[in-house]
This record gives sequence, structure tokens and C-alpha cells, in this order.
Amino acid sequence: MEPVTYLAGLSTIMIGYLWFLYHNREVSYRSALNLTVSKRQNTLYEQKGFDLSKWEALIEEANTLRREIKMVADEYDVEWDEKKDGATEEVHNALRKERQKARRRQEDDDDDDDDDDKSSSKKDKPKDD
Repeated sequence: MEPVTYLAGLSTIMIGYLWFLYHNREVSYRSALNLTVSKRQNTLYEQKGFDLSKWEALIEEANTLRREIKMVADEYDVEWDEKKDGATEEVHNALRKERQKARRRQEDDDDDDDDDDKSSSKKDKPKDD
């Protein structure tokens, strides 16, 4: 039993060292988990068409707007609570309207693309008389 545990420990150390050399990261379960999860996340993002850089830009823009709102509220000595403001029915209705507008624009764009495809396919086909 002693040689088995010795070889198991030695191989763990060697694999850990090779991991460090290959990835230039610390050897730990956390780093291995983060590496595998991040690869899986990136694969899923690509499959679903999610643009991570656009998402990060939107988050940064939202944080900037929150800071500006907070500064304006402080100038007017108003207590601004984002959580209360985001839970009102007025905000939900405005968001709902914006989503509907975006869907209509998307549908219009899709319809325009379909019309272009149909007209180009009619032009390409020769008429048989």
C-alpha cells in the first residue's frame, strides 16, 4: 500500500507542476474550476450569440448613469433609492414599451430582409415562355 500512496502523491505533484507550467497560474482547485467554467461559459456565449464585450459596455453605461443620477439627487438634496424606483409600475411599463418597440424594429428588419430575398430570387430566375 505504501508504494501506491507514494506514487499517487508524486504524480499529483508532477501533474500540478505541469499545470502551472502550461497555464502559468497557481495550482489549486479554484483555478482549475475557474478555467473549466470560463471555457464552458465562452463556448455557450458563442453558441447563443451573446456578445460579452457589449454586455460589459452596457453595464458600465448603467453604472455611469446611476452615478450621474445620484449626483443630481445629492445636488437637490433628494434621497434617491434605486431599488424603490426600479420597482414602480411606471418603470415596468416604460421597459415593456421599449421591448415592444425593439421587437417591432426587429420584425420590420426581418420582413425587409425577406422581401429583398424574394425580389432578388425573382430577378435571378429566367422566365420560360
